[in-house]
Amino acid sequence: MRLSKRKIEYLSAKILNLLQDNARIHITSSVDLTTRAIEDAIYADMRLEEEIDEEVDVLLGQHRGEIEALEMDLGVLRAKIKREVAKKRGFTL
Repeated sequence: MRLSKRKIEYLSAKILNLLQDNARIHITSSVDLTTRAIEDAIYADMRLEEEIDEEVDVLLGQHRGEIEALEMDLGVLRAKIKREVAKKRGFTL
């Protein structure tokens, strides 16, 4: 899933507010550093998901002939393979 910089900033601010509102969580660093850490985590997840998508594309490309011959639904197959690759990498979609 691709998110714009503006959307990531919005989500980071929302997450920061949720953290600040939680009485059991005490942020010990500056708000700017915390926000940046949240944004970095979102970007890292997006990059990993893009890598997974690329791996899925390679796998589908390697078996395109079989997929077409068996008239398999490419969208359903893509989703299944993506879930399996993500699971193998320990990534939650």
